[in-house]
Amino acid sequence: MGAKRNDLVAGDKLVLRPLIGLMDGLKPDEIERFVVEEIEKHRRLRDDAVRLETLLDSETNQSELTESRRAYISAMIAVHAQQTVVSTLLDILGYIPEIPKTKPH
Repeated sequence: MGAKRNDLVAGDKLVLRPLIGLMDGLKPDEIERFVVEEIEKHRRLRDDAVRLETLLDSETNQSELTESRRAYISAMIAVHAQQTVVSTLLDILGYIPEIPKTKPH
């Protein structure tokens, strides 16, 4: 497996400690499946945020602009939170797995 438990929580990097415990004792191929699923989820969230940003750029009505901005900010919060999940899981796994090609949306 990748980094040792103590290595994962040292330094200034944000690490989700509960994930370390959840993955403890799992085989690398099991962890890899979680990593792939979470990377795919991150990509979906990112794509949604990009879509919302595009809508934000085209809004002219002030109240719709306010709602679009809130939706975009919420989407970006989800993207960054998911990035922390992916980063922690990659540290636990110790390598970047091959990700299956996804179909265009």
